[in-house]
Amino acid sequence: MVGKVVQKGMDMGAAGIRFLLNDQQVDLADMPADAMLLDFLRETRRLTGTKEGCNEGDCGACTVLIGQLRDGQLHYAPMNACIRFLAQVDGCHVVTIEHLRGPGGALHPVQQAMLDHHGSQCGFCTPGIVMALYALWMVHPLPTSAQVKVALQGNLCRCTGYAPILRAAQDIAGDPAGDFLAAERTTIIQALQDMAQDAPAAGAALRPRDLDQALALRAAHPDAVVVAGATDVGLWVNKHLRPMPQVLHLSQIAGFDRITQTADAITIGAGASYAQAAPVLAAASVKWMLKRPLQWFTK
Repeated sequence: MVGKVVQKGMDMGAAGIRFLLNDQQVDLADMPADAMLLDFLRETRRLTGTKEGCNEGDCGACTVLIGQLRDGQLHYAPMNACIRFLAQVDGCHVVTIEHLRGPGGALHPVQQAMLDHHGSQCGFCTPGIVMALYALWMVHPLPTSAQVKVALQGNLCRCTGYAPILRAAQDIAGDPAGDFLAAERTTIIQALQDMAQDAPAAGAALRPRDLDQALALRAAHPDAVVVAGATDVGLWVNKHLRPMPQVLHLSQIAGFDRITQTADAITIGAGASYAQAAPVLAAASVKWMLKRPLQWFTK
C-alpha cells in the first residue's frame, strides 16, 4: 500500500520534488541544488540502515534501489545514494534496506542467505551488499559466479574476503515473482505515473522532460551546472564543497538513455549507463567477430 507523506511547512509548487520512498509518497518543495539523497534518508527520514562510508561513490555502503519508468516499464537498479542528488529521484521509487523487513520482522531471502553463509562480520557494508544482491536476485535468481562478481564490483567488504558473500548470492531461496516489488509493481507504476509533473521552469533543480525543454532551460539558465549521472559532480559537492546554486538535470529526459541498433550501427543515448550499454556492445562484438573470423585472428 502506497501512502503519502508531505514535508510539513512546505508549499508544493511547480519546482517540487515527488517520489516514492519505500511505501510512502514524499512531496518536497524546491530543495537546495546540492541536496543529496543519502543525507535526506539518514538525517531527515532517519533511515540509518543506509550507511555513509566513503561519500564518493566507491564503497557501496550507501547502496539503495531506484526504480525508474522507462518506456512504460519499471526498472530497478542499485545506486549510490551518497552521490545521487535528491532531485534525481523525482518521479522514482527509492527502496532502502528497511523496506526488506518481512511480516513480524522476518528476514528477506537475500538477508537470510547472508546469515546462513556468515556473509557479514562487522556489518557496516552489509546493507549495501544486500541491496546489490537484491537487485541481482530480481533479475537472475540463479546467478552465475561471474554475474555475482559483476553485481558486487561496486561494494567493498574488508572483513569477509567475499567468499561467504559469493556463496550466499548463489543460495538465495524463494521466487522473485512473489517478492513484494513484483507483487506491487502495477500499483507502483500507477503511483509513479500519477505523480508525473511538468518540468519546473525555475528553482534550484531544473529537470527537463525532453530535449526541447533542456535546450530552453539551458538558454534561460546558462550558469546552471549540467548533470547527467553525477559521478563527478557529486564529488564536487561532497569532497570539494563547491557551491552549487543551480543544477540542470538531464536524467529525466525521455529517451535520453535509449539504445537503438540497425544493421550497421549502434546509437547509444548520452544518458545511457555503462550497465545498459555493455550487453549490447558485447553481443555486437560477438557478431562482428563471427562475420570476420579470419580478419580477427590474423591480427
